[in-house]
Amino acid sequence: MIDNNDYTLAWQAYWAFGVVATLLWGLLIRVYRLSAVKLWAFLAVALLLLLPCRHPEAVELWMPATIGAALSVMTSGIESAMAAVIIVGAGQLFAIVAAIVWALVAPRSASSAPAAEKAGERVEPKVSA
Repeated sequence: MIDNNDYTLAWQAYWAFGVVATLLWGLLIRVYRLSAVKLWAFLAVALLLLLPCRHPEAVELWMPATIGAALSVMTSGIESAMAAVIIVGAGQLFAIVAAIVWALVAPRSASSAPAAEKAGERVEPKVSA
C-alpha cells in the first residue's frame, strides 16, 4: 500500500506544479482582448489540471481526475473511468457557464462608469481647501 507521507508529498508537488502551470497559462492568455474568452481559457485549464477524483479501486485515495481518467481508460476500460470523466466534464461545463455569465454581467458593470472616463478624457480630482 502507499505510505501516507509519500502520498501527501506527491499531492503537494502536483498542486505546486499545477498552480505554477496554471499561472503561466494565465500569463500566456493575457493577449486575448475578450475577457470572457480569457476567463474560459484560464478556468478550463485550471480545472482540467487541478480537479481531483477518487481512485476507482482504492476509495481512500484521491488522484488528479484527468490523469485518473486516462489511466483508467487504458487499463480497465471506459466504465471504470466514468466517475473521473464526469468530474472533468462538469469542470469544463462550469468553466463555460462562468465565462458566459461573466460576458453577460461585465458589460453592465462597465457601463456604470462616468461618461468622461469612457470617452478617454482626463478627469481631475476635486481638491477641497
